[in-house]
Amino acid sequence: MSEKILKTVVCPKCAEKSETEIICSLNGKDVPDMKKSVLTDKFFQWKCPRCKFETQLLHPLLYNDMENGFMVYYIPNTKRDILVDEKIESEFSDLSDIKKRLVSNVSELKEKIALLDENAADMAMELAKHAVERIVEKTANKTVYEGYFLEMSEEENTVSFQFFVGAERRPYIQTTRLEVYRRSLEIVRRYFSDINSSGFVKIDREWSKEAFKIYKSKQ
Repeated sequence: MSEKILKTVVCPKCAEKSETEIICSLNGKDVPDMKKSVLTDKFFQWKCPRCKFETQLLHPLLYNDMENGFMVYYIPNTKRDILVDEKIESEFSDLSDIKKRLVSNVSELKEKIALLDENAADMAMELAKHAVERIVEKTANKTVYEGYFLEMSEEENTVSFQFFVGAERRPYIQTTRLEVYRRSLEIVRRYFSDINSSGFVKIDREWSKEAFKIYKSKQ
């Protein structure tokens, strides 16, 4: 079920005010078309009813999939590492087995949905991505600015990431053995198994850097 609100939006081109329906919560299983629109960058598209100017209308979105046991809270440009939402905690009686994640941009939202759809452990994948990123920086001899999970194949024993490197942010795809992810999964189970205890937690590139430091300090 989706939760919607009405919001007054001012067109940045013609200054026309219009009432716009904003979807602030959705269940990916109940509304697969909306889920697809999130993954294909159409969900946040907005068109002015007067001048037809189109832009991205970014707003907080709670994406949930209770069947697969996860919730992703997208809050544009949030700097928080953890968020406890009392309203959500009161509405859902038992979230102890639900993975709750906080993301700050649409790319992270899409990545998190794709990861959790495949029942992949996002913490382990972030650590694996961090390890592969270090290899990419050496191979490409350029700075990596960001990177995202692409796909995982048990059949081919591979996991792939797309990084954006150099000043021009050029796409760079790197594939590695699935063993890198499996090893990262062991590290997470040993050192970070209690991280899902409460609140929406940001598991991202910065988290993986700090987690890697913690892991190395215990060796």
